[in-house]
Amino acid sequence: MGRLQKCCCCASTKTGTLITAVLGIILSIITIVLVWVVNRHEISFRTFIFAEEFDKKLAALDIPRIILTINLCFTILICFLLIVAVHKRRSWLMLPWVVLGIVLAIGLLISVLHTAITYYLDDQDHVILATCILVGGLFYLCLYLYLWAVVFSHYLDVRDEEERGRYTKAPYKR
Repeated sequence: MGRLQKCCCCASTKTGTLITAVLGIILSIITIVLVWVVNRHEISFRTFIFAEEFDKKLAALDIPRIILTINLCFTILICFLLIVAVHKRRSWLMLPWVVLGIVLAIGLLISVLHTAITYYLDDQDHVILATCILVGGLFYLCLYLYLWAVVFSHYLDVRDEEERGRYTKAPYKR
């Protein structure tokens, strides 16, 4: 995979990485607030693992909301870790975000496809909604993967710098 040299054609990968971390923190906080402020009947949390009756019991006890909140708190922690890693130039501190990022991208793809297909197969006519979810979700996935590539490129740059030493060795072996 080729490395990106710039983020959005004007900023360095370091700046893009910091922006990505800050966006992750802001979006996680907004999501936590929305999950707990929005009325239960307006948002449906389902696990799709258990029987429908057990799933309703879990939702009544706010278990899915609690799990989502814990996951978002870990996302905030990993984004803070990414900010520290950029400032201290430590690649091993960036690694949790890089791994989490690709796992979240896979989860996002599955979620977008599942939601869109569910609406397409619904007895009611939700074709427009399903198409909007599919197009919007895939656009968001592409944007997310681009930001992940920016962070990954910066991770590789920092890792290479650590391997050869900051200023002690020449970048080329002659």
